[in-house]
Amino acid sequence: MTPRQHKVANEVQHVVAMALVQGRVASTLPLSRVSVVDSWVSPDLRLGRMYLLVPTELNTDAFFAELNAQIAKPLRKILAEKLATKYIPDIAFFPAETDKSYPAATKQMMK
Repeated sequence: MTPRQHKVANEVQHVVAMALVQGRVASTLPLSRVSVVDSWVSPDLRLGRMYLLVPTELNTDAFFAELNAQIAKPLRKILAEKLATKYIPDIAFFPAETDKSYPAATKQMMK
């Protein structure tokens, strides 16, 4: 990532994490149990990915699909208030790839 991408990605990560902690987004999902551990922004600053660490019982495709459906657009409005960039990235949420993200059998197959 370029220095500008890195700077914007860090700022987006900070704003998203604070919005989730402060409860600024209305949702039926347990957002208090979610941690934003990494972020990525495209070179044109129009796309953003947030990598979340969630408990294993919530680490499902259905949870992330519902998360993207419920809070991606409201978070974009919050980002528009906080960021001083020409473009506001469209946010998508993905599970963080940690040792706890995959069962042992799956990790063996990936090696």
